[in-house]
Amino acid sequence: MTNGNSDRKRLVKILAIIIILIIASVLGINVSDFFPSDSEQGQTSTSILEWLKDDTEIGDQELVEGALTVHMIDVGQGDGFLLVQDGRTALVDCGTASAGKDIVKYLKDLGISNIDYVFGTHPHDDHMGGMYEVITNFDIGKVIIPEINNVEVTSNWYLKLMKELKDGGYHVEHPKLGTVYNLGGASIKVIGPIQEPTSNKNDYSIVLKVSFGEMDMIMTGDAEKTVEQDILAAGEDIEAEILKVGHHGSDTSTSEEFLDAISPDFALISAEVGNKYKHPIISVMEELKERNILVYRTDESGTIIVTITAESISFSCKPGDYLSGTQVKERK
Repeated sequence: MTNGNSDRKRLVKILAIIIILIIASVLGINVSDFFPSDSEQGQTSTSILEWLKDDTEIGDQELVEGALTVHMIDVGQGDGFLLVQDGRTALVDCGTASAGKDIVKYLKDLGISNIDYVFGTHPHDDHMGGMYEVITNFDIGKVIIPEINNVEVTSNWYLKLMKELKDGGYHVEHPKLGTVYNLGGASIKVIGPIQEPTSNKNDYSIVLKVSFGEMDMIMTGDAEKTVEQDILAAGEDIEAEILKVGHHGSDTSTSEEFLDAISPDFALISAEVGNKYKHPIISVMEELKERNILVYRTDESGTIIVTITAESISFSCKPGDYLSGTQVKERK
C-alpha cells in the first residue's frame, strides 16, 4: 500500500499554494514574498515548482532502506509486541506471567539474544507479567516502565519483577514525554500519558508513536479515553497508518475523536479467543468497520507479523472480521 499520509500532506501543500496565489492576485502582492526564489527576476513560478519538488525530495530522503517488522505475538489475553529493525530489537509488553516463557521461546527461535528496549506499558499482569522471564533470559539494554506514584501494586509477579530490576543492575528508565528511542532506522517516541495518572492503572500506559520513514504506528497499551483526550488537547501529531487498538478493543478506549485524528488504514488487536472480557467490544469494531479500517487480530489469526517498508505495509495473514469477542469461537 502506498503511503496515504504522504499523499495527504502533499495535497495540503498544493492547496496552500493555490490559496496563497489567489490571495496574492486579489491583493496585488508579489507572490515571490511567500516562496523561496532565485535572485534573478522572473523566477517566481520556477521557485514555486522547485519548492514542491524539494518537498518531494525531502520525503524521498526519509524513505529509509530495509524494513521494520512488528510481531504481534499471540500471548492470549494480553499484549506482547516485538519490533525489529536493522538488527535492533524492542519489546513492547510481555504478556502475562504464564505467557512469559512463550515469549522467551518465540524470541529465541528467531535467534534473538539481546533486546535493546523492553517497554512495560503499565502494571497489569497481561502486559508486564511476563517481563521477569524476558529480562532474565536475554541481554537487556534498557527497561522502560512508568513510575507508579498513586496506586499500590502488591501482585506477586510485580514484586518479584521490581526486586529483580533493583538487584539485577538493569538500566531502568521512567519515560518522559517527548523522549525518542532510536531503533535502527526507526524511532519510538513517548507521546503519553500527558497528565500524571491517579488511581487507574490503565492510564499509566505508556503511549508510543513508532515511525519508520513516512510510516507511523500508534501503540496505546490500555490507555483509556481520558488519556486519549489529553493527547488530542496537547496537539501531538498522531496521524498514523497503524493503530494498536487500546485495551484489547474495550469500549473504555478508542474514542471516535482519537480514532479520527489517527485516521489509520490498519488496526491491530491482541485478544484471546473467548476471553471473559468479551474483547474486542462490538461498538469498537463497528467504528473500525465504518471507517474501512482493516483489522488484524490474534484471536482469529494467532501471531501476526507486519512488515513495514518505506513505501508499503504488508501482513503475514489476511485481514480479520469485524466480530466482537463473543462472536469469535475459534481460529480461522
